[in-house]
Amino acid sequence: MIYSIVGTNREVRERAYEELSKLGTVTTHIYSEQIATLEPLISATSLFGDKVIANLIQVMDVASSRDLLIDMMSKMKESENIFIIDEPFADANRVKRLEKFSKKIFNAREEKTKDVDVFMLCSLFTKRDKKNAWLEWMKIKELESPEAIHGALWWKFTTIWQDTRAGKPTKFTLKECEDFGGKLLRSSILSHRGERDLKVELEAIIFNL
Repeated sequence: MIYSIVGTNREVRERAYEELSKLGTVTTHIYSEQIATLEPLISATSLFGDKVIANLIQVMDVASSRDLLIDMMSKMKESENIFIIDEPFADANRVKRLEKFSKKIFNAREEKTKDVDVFMLCSLFTKRDKKNAWLEWMKIKELESPEAIHGALWWKFTTIWQDTRAGKPTKFTLKECEDFGGKLLRSSILSHRGERDLKVELEAIIFNL
């Protein structure tokens, strides 16, 4: 069976995880790069015969893992094991798909502040305009949630990363893409685990642009 959490509202997310914790302890965490481990869990059992509880974190942010997840969702829905799909930055199409397969969906989506343009920061970041990216960061960091800023940056940067890998001209080398991409991915993972402050991590990444 599938339970889904969408959106970035911290209070709603915390309540969702508190409620889901009553189902049992999460036995495995799956990120986009580990999507290949998902299929065996659909029919798996733990060593003690208990249900497997898998927490899938932002796997729909990456096209390859999103496609694999979508292909398996009908089987996941019918499985006796529990799959918690956490998509803080799900758009309307992803939410609609998750609603179709989820036993319950926790809606933590927030209204965007109209005067905040996160995508201006994204554009400056991918152009490697460090000065103006920093000024834009200082302007919006208290007006928008770090989760929303991270999601927009990650989405935009993955397109640049793909272009760089394809040999198209960008402001980043492939090694730099791997470095910045790794930092962006780790910042989200460590923040999700409560080990780092996402806003501090983003500030360091932008400062080192």
